[in-house]
Amino acid sequence: MDSFIPPALRRQRNQRRQTLEAVSGATGMSPQHLSEIESGKRDPRLSSIERIAEAMGLSVMLVPEHMAPEIRRYIATQGRVYTTHGLPWTSGPDHDT
Repeated sequence: MDSFIPPALRRQRNQRRQTLEAVSGATGMSPQHLSEIESGKRDPRLSSIERIAEAMGLSVMLVPEHMAPEIRRYIATQGRVYTTHGLPWTSGPDHDT
């Protein structure tokens, strides 16, 4: 299964300037194990993904597979959804839905 989770975990860890050793200490997983997950060499269990995410202050969201492309697009555009008219539409506390 192709997954965007491993590179996303590494990207988030690097953006937060956390080392493998720091995340290792918070998760109880070895730095080697974490590195193998981030590089896609090892398929992590959901519980491992949740522990890693929690150690980095992230949340895990499970969605049906048919919704995944739309969710990825939403994330990639940082929450900006474009209508057929090309105008951005953003939902949130400052915008009407």
